[in-house]
Amino acid sequence: MPVAMPKAIRKVWGEEASEDFLDWFEEALQEKTVLRDEYRQVLSHLDILDRDVSGLKTDVRDLRMEMNERFDAINARMDARFDAINARMDARFDQVNEHFDKINERFDQMYDRIMVMTRWTVGTLALFGTMITILIAIQQFAP
Repeated sequence: MPVAMPKAIRKVWGEEASEDFLDWFEEALQEKTVLRDEYRQVLSHLDILDRDVSGLKTDVRDLRMEMNERFDAINARMDARFDAINARMDARFDQVNEHFDKINERFDQMYDRIMVMTRWTVGTLALFGTMITILIAIQQFAP
């Protein structure tokens, strides 16, 4: 259906400019527009697709809920396993700490014994040094 140009525009633009504009406008409309029958056909296809996709949406939603339940179950099992592993590790660390406490106690006992032995050694050396000094003094001053 050809588009008619208003008389006032034909008068202002002139016959040649009006014809050129109409040709360009009709060509642009044909490139950018869709016929009513094509539009209705596309709408009917879109309705069919919408019905099909709505079924898929419910399937995906159900699948997602099932997957969430599975992941929750897996998370619960993994948490239980990690808790058991952590309990065993804590028990082992407690044993290691007890062992180190015993070692520290032994080092404390050794330190005390070394200190006692060092005091006795120093005392004995001082006593022998004093005795030797007295004996040398007696020998030098004795007639």
